Amino acid sequence: MAASQRRSEEETERQTPADEGNCQTLQSTRRLLVVIGALTLFTGLTLFCTLFVSRPAEPEALQTCDESRTKRQECEKQRQDLRLMLLSVTQDSRCSLCPDGWRWWRHHCYFFSSGLQENLRWNESAEFCLKHKSSLAVIKDSAEMDFIQGVMRNVSRVPFLWVGLSDSEQEGQWLWWDGADVQHYMPVTVEWDADHRDCADLRGGGGLSAADCEAFGPWVCKRET
Repeated sequence: MAASQRRSEEETERQTPADEGNCQTLQSTRRLLVVIGALTLFTGLTLFCTLFVSRPAEPEALQTCDESRTKRQECEKQRQDLRLMLLSVTQDSRCSLCPDGWRWWRHHCYFFSSGLQENLRWNESAEFCLKHKSSLAVIKDSAEMDFIQGVMRNVSRVPFLWVGLSDSEQEGQWLWWDGADVQHYMPVTVEWDADHRDCADLRGGGGLSAADCEAFGPWVCKRET
């Protein structure tokens, strides 16, 4: 059992930022298959109603006008139900793993504010995340660090992001948003620490730097899917 768990953890650690695109492609493919299947059924039902129900009855199996009308009504009802199902599949937000504007990676949703929201102070960005059932990102391993930095370089193109790390409770004791020590998840340190710098941001080069919490900047939220 322990060996199986270690293998599962190793497979998880090997995930890269490319997994985000793979998941989104898989999710889009599944949704497309559902829509194609429903459209096929819709088309077949329409042909059935047109060719079978409306055709003249065979001499050996004559049906009354009332029976034909009942079958046509049943076909129309089924076609309408199918149309409503197609509408719900394509518009229901629950079909998405993450809300609009968020990015999926390794069982979590991430929101990068750059280009989507005005820059905020650290506390304001933290409040934004809380309102969206998330928190400022707690970075737990190097793979997650690489993912966030990849988005910073290739998409957001920002020099830094507010993350869920501060020493506001006790000077010099840097804690992640979940209460863990800064080095609990991986061996990192916060550079440029000073009495008036109580909030941390993530730089493009992978370093965590102390900054004035009243400074305005972009941020990254994180929540589980």
